[in-house]
Amino acid sequence: MIVLPALPGIATLINLILEGALIGALFGCAIGGGGTTITEYQTHGEINQQGIVHIAETAGKGALEGAVGGAFTGGIFGVVGHALHPVLAIIDDFFRSIFGWLDDAARSVAGAVDDAATGVKNAAKSVVNGIRARINHTRNVWHARHFKTMTDAPKGTRYVYVMEDSANGVQKIGMTTKAPPKRLNKVASQAKSKLDYTCIIQTDKNSKLESSLHEMFSSQRTAHPTPNYNSTEWFALSAAQVAAACSH
Repeated sequence: MIVLPALPGIATLINLILEGALIGALFGCAIGGGGTTITEYQTHGEINQQGIVHIAETAGKGALEGAVGGAFTGGIFGVVGHALHPVLAIIDDFFRSIFGWLDDAARSVAGAVDDAATGVKNAAKSVVNGIRARINHTRNVWHARHFKTMTDAPKGTRYVYVMEDSANGVQKIGMTTKAPPKRLNKVASQAKSKLDYTCIIQTDKNSKLESSLHEMFSSQRTAHPTPNYNSTEWFALSAAQVAAACSH
């Protein structure tokens, strides 16, 4: 009898498809529109009305093609990733390289349009920053979903994490060099509550990200309800604030 691997839940699969479509659309729009902008500016020395129409058409086509490709990739990624859980550590290293390449490409697009018309330049930078934030968010949430495959932080790096206590509606923003499963178990024992990672961000050992996030959400700082548990790293964050924290 042939036993097929279980597929991920419908909601999870749809979320991966939508994430893939969004990233693909944004990236396709930036590449298509940015490339045409550079060409128009180099050819005519300015961005005229006809050039703007051409840029919009190219950006729209790039967004559509990117969305279709991204949705397909997201769906396949979700099914295969769920079926091949034992090799997620290897897949994670591969996608870490892909995300790095995409980040470099996004930086290149921002630099390429630097000499274009101010309005187009600002719009392109906004798109690129949005792409980078979405790429970071997807990568960091991926780490959280598969934290059990992660080991101690590589030399010279640390993990900054957002950990959620859904029963009490609070989140912990912390940092560790230990393997995420060990850290989760330790905090859960101290808080006497069931916890889950929302995202895990790998940073340089000298990164100030943790303190920056603490300062950013200082007005949302709160005490954990567990008696005699005096950690100062708990916050009552909205969904949008959690997403912002995970997009670094």
